Amino acid sequence: MKKVFFCFLIFCLVVNIISCGQTTEENVNYAVSKANNTVNDTAASIDNSLFGEDSDTDVFKIFPEEGASVWEFVRTKSGYALVGSKNRRPWFQIVDKYGNNQISKKFDVFGNYKSNFGNGLPAVGSLDGSTISQTNDGGYIVGTFVNPKHPSYGYSFIFKTNANGEIEWKRQLKYKSGSAKVVHFVEDIMQTSDGHFVAIGYTSGDSGNHIKGQGFMTKINKDDGTEKWMKRFGSNACVFDTLKSVIEDNENNLIAIGKYEKPCPGYVCHHGYACGDVYFLKIDPDSGETLISKRHAPNRWWARGNSILQLDDGNFIVGGSIKADNRKATNSAIWRLDKNGELVWSEPWTGTGRKENNDFHLEEVFALALSPNRDAIIAAGYTRLAGVRKAQKGDMMAWSMDLNGSQKWIKRYEVPGWQSAGDITQIKNSSFLLSGGRWFFEIDSDGNLLKINNENQ
Repeated sequence: MKKVFFCFLIFCLVVNIISCGQTTEENVNYAVSKANNTVNDTAASIDNSLFGEDSDTDVFKIFPEEGASVWEFVRTKSGYALVGSKNRRPWFQIVDKYGNNQISKKFDVFGNYKSNFGNGLPAVGSLDGSTISQTNDGGYIVGTFVNPKHPSYGYSFIFKTNANGEIEWKRQLKYKSGSAKVVHFVEDIMQTSDGHFVAIGYTSGDSGNHIKGQGFMTKINKDDGTEKWMKRFGSNACVFDTLKSVIEDNENNLIAIGKYEKPCPGYVCHHGYACGDVYFLKIDPDSGETLISKRHAPNRWWARGNSILQLDDGNFIVGGSIKADNRKATNSAIWRLDKNGELVWSEPWTGTGRKENNDFHLEEVFALALSPNRDAIIAAGYTRLAGVRKAQKGDMMAWSMDLNGSQKWIKRYEVPGWQSAGDITQIKNSSFLLSGGRWFFEIDSDGNLLKINNENQ
């Protein structure tokens, strides 16, 4: 569980303000995890000795630094990187292939994040590290997220460090639309084949140009962090068009996935309550020009993509969720798209989300991986129960299907407390780590639970 989001969720449930920007259900879905694509590094960029031999001496055990909240867990060339927040500021930790600490850094150079918004929200906000990627020179590029999500608290940053975690440059994502502040929330960041950086996410507060919360993609100069280009995506119909995950395809085009928002039948877009489509974009890396834009919705209500990976044949797998109508439960979903963003499977694979009596069993996919033989998909996310008569509790969940969309297995990992898998990362030849907040579940490629690490152990 992302603790900082869960704290903010309490405020959203108490005061219905535009900074919350989503329905209660969507807030809870987003609160428990931030999706990202963690396993799309090519073999050339990963040290082949990273995976162990699964022997008794090859033990992976990880504990984040005390007091830190983890947003993302990703592979590096020789280990793993965790990014999140500590004492309301960006923090990251670098560990080796066994989970042993190498570097831990908290960054206090971004100023104050105080609000005059009031209405029961905290006077002091936070700037959290939201996404991280290792750079070609051994350093790290980090994106951030202002929390609570309101322009009254300030602006986010992107910053570059060297291999020791010392900041080389930082770029404030500071924009105005008329007199309104526009706040950018960075969801994913990567170094491209030309050596520069690309970040994606969404914005809030752009009322001056009536762009509202469109998804964004920006190209960043690797030497000083200056902007090469900034592009906005979506429509002005609703509030939070969102890009969630970005990769390069085989031709070095940028491929992004997210949600294109639209009004729900019978409802206006208010406080982020909106339907939407899975949003696929192919972008020219030099100019930012849109080469392909596709939207997929299996119904009139909504679907969204949270994570994307590319298969060996050039096709893409997208993980996310769907909802048939306002009376149905949010369900986990997987799509297979071709290189032009067209559907390969006529229908998405869907999980076991459902409504029983007055209770909603909700599911969502946040992250994707391929099996060790690359012939099956392993998806990770969460499930929870939403109902007035029962406690709401989230559990990590994993699903597997072959490349044709035929289901192989579904696993739910029930332990005390609230958990959600925001990332899935291969850590050995035949095992994966489901990570979320301060919980880390190690599973094998058949979904069997091998080990649990958390802050209480």
